[in-house]
Amino acid sequence: MEHEPFDRNHMEWPGTLVIVRDVLIFLMCLMTFALIWMVSPQLLSGAANSGSANEGILSETYAASATPTDSPDATTVLAAGGATETPTPTPTLTPEPTPSPTPDGTADGDFSATFPADDTGANALYSYQTDTVRIAIDKVQSDGVTYFVADVYVKSIDAFKTAFAKDAYGRGLHEMPLKIAEDNQAIFAVSGDYYGAREQGVVVRNGVLYRDVMGDDVCILRKDGTMNVYQKSSFSSLDMLDDTVWQAWSFGPALVEDGIACDTSSSRIKVKNPRCAIGYYEPGHYCFIVVDGRQSGYSDGMTLDELSNTFVSLGCVTAYNLDGGATAMMVFDGAVVNNPTNGGRSSSDIIYF
Repeated sequence: MEHEPFDRNHMEWPGTLVIVRDVLIFLMCLMTFALIWMVSPQLLSGAANSGSANEGILSETYAASATPTDSPDATTVLAAGGATETPTPTPTLTPEPTPSPTPDGTADGDFSATFPADDTGANALYSYQTDTVRIAIDKVQSDGVTYFVADVYVKSIDAFKTAFAKDAYGRGLHEMPLKIAEDNQAIFAVSGDYYGAREQGVVVRNGVLYRDVMGDDVCILRKDGTMNVYQKSSFSSLDMLDDTVWQAWSFGPALVEDGIACDTSSSRIKVKNPRCAIGYYEPGHYCFIVVDGRQSGYSDGMTLDELSNTFVSLGCVTAYNLDGGATAMMVFDGAVVNNPTNGGRSSSDIIYF
């Protein structure tokens, strides 16, 4: 009897064996799933930890690379033995501002920095000494001439005053300088430029402009205490009469400029005469000279050149001639100091302290 060849793929299992086979396959599947379930959390955790570590390394690397290369903290130096170290950060210093020069106050007419602390009239003929004004007056007699020199310091430009006769501006108004001084409680005064005798000439008094019609040489005292003289040919009233002008007189001529005696040869009056003039040393320091004249045996007076040279010998930087003749007067403490010719003459204005 012929038999069919054996085929393993088509081999039929007995019923009991089939059941055993299926149970074994099922158990193997369960074990496989259990094994996967037990192992997979550890793999996942390890992967997570590995990622965190990598992120930490990347963070450090980024932090190092992100430091600006122009910052001192980013500079790495070699220490002894070849090791590298990061230097201690140098704090950023804010540069201190350069201090501005402290103003000396002269622009506002404050001369406290140069005002003398000591008595300036210790050996003077007349003296007036306060915390704001220092006045010393001396009498000089030489070569047939008698004149009075007043050295005046003020702490503030406000102390340098001018006044009108009858306390009013205008032509035809005049009083004796002593009377004007008394009316204004002046301790010291000299006659001014007698502006009221002319229709021309710049007039500024105590900061107020009264007349800007050009006349003769002009003398200007500014609020910062500086004093300058201007020749008639070089003066422009529109340019120079600004709000810095404290006083302005128009008589002349200029006597001293930049410490040098001026040429007065063009002056109309060249002979010896009584004179009144103002001089300037520095802001807050001034000089006044009143010369007696026309009195034989006492005082002949001065020429303008002699007056100029007198101011130069005293060290004045600037000087200017005011109205002279019988008008020239100096007043101190309620009395006339000099001996005016013919007893003096009334005027339209004074300079006083």
